[in-house]
Amino acid sequence: MPNVLDSPLVQYGSLGLSFMLSLAMVRALMMLISQRHETQRNLFTHHCEREKACSEQFTACIDRNTAALEKVEQSLQRIHLELARKDARSGETVYVEYES
Repeated sequence: MPNVLDSPLVQYGSLGLSFMLSLAMVRALMMLISQRHETQRNLFTHHCEREKACSEQFTACIDRNTAALEKVEQSLQRIHLELARKDARSGETVYVEYES
């Protein structure tokens, strides 16, 4: 009784089937690698956008704080001048120096 696996037609068919399966697995692997690269690229883009937004917020905060400090400095200078004028009215000589 002849064995079915000894038939060249079955052997070539199984060889073709294994070749098709290996091609499908290689294609699936390439798609997974491509999807991984796309995900990494999207994450990096998202990270860069968040970093840029954070940097802009930080710069805006520094600008606001600088403006507030300048106002405080101007107010202190006005207070200092008012105190000097008050002391000048009392007859003492007062010298006021400011650094720029």
